Amino acid sequence: MLKASYQTPVLRINNGVEEEIMDTIATEIAFTLKVNDQVLVSLLCSPEELDAMAVGFLLSEGMLSSRESLGEVTVDEKNAVVNVQLNGAPTDWAQLFNKKTITSGCGQGVTFSNSDSLTSLTKRGPIRLSCARIFELLRQFSRSSELYQQTGGVHSAALADGDKLLLFAEDIGRHNAVDKLIGKAFLTGVDLQDKLLLSSGRISGEIMTKVIRNRIPILITRTAPTCMSIAHAEEHGVTMIGFARGRRLNIYTHPLGLILDDVRPACQETEENLTAACAQGGLYV
Repeated sequence: MLKASYQTPVLRINNGVEEEIMDTIATEIAFTLKVNDQVLVSLLCSPEELDAMAVGFLLSEGMLSSRESLGEVTVDEKNAVVNVQLNGAPTDWAQLFNKKTITSGCGQGVTFSNSDSLTSLTKRGPIRLSCARIFELLRQFSRSSELYQQTGGVHSAALADGDKLLLFAEDIGRHNAVDKLIGKAFLTGVDLQDKLLLSSGRISGEIMTKVIRNRIPILITRTAPTCMSIAHAEEHGVTMIGFARGRRLNIYTHPLGLILDDVRPACQETEENLTAACAQGGLYV
């Protein structure tokens, strides 16, 4: 089995001084996904958890929807091929290929799905959290990626229940990391409909379609969303949080999907500051 990283010699120049060192680099492979022994797609990815990535990709494309539909999943690690047996799978692969879209992700990802086929999430009560809890989850998330700390060359995704991280995945591609996470959740029987998805990367429209199709109500990223991801989230009922860093975050869509226990309106804080200042003799009113 290929390792997720390897060592390569580099010539490093630091403050005008050069030295030869060994650097740790993220491994990239061409992974082939077969469905019922027929090639569906080839993707560039990290060489770990290929079974989860295959299953997650099929879930995110709407080609797999239930445990009953999933047959045997076989992994040929030497040739980086995963063959998934699907019960009741469509046979018109040629027509499916004609509809593929090259995504904005690393390694020229591909999607066959159409956002017009998405359905909105079922209405539910808000999930109770706090900003402090979100930032603590993000700190745990950052510490979980040893491969990123070694290489600086991968993206991460994690699933949380509001209290702790439940599952974690990483890959050279942010789309792949999300697919691996979704696949791991499906294979281990974790229900996604009351969970939070954390991502290290930009949230594009294609990633948001994965979130919607797999019924994940809250998505949090340390970076930015795109206009298409915001539009999809708004239309289909996902609470989208971006730029969650330090003590700040932006809620772009469906803020009523959350109750944040440690947040108060800015006007309330202003009134309390004025009251305190008056009590101390600092203002004349």
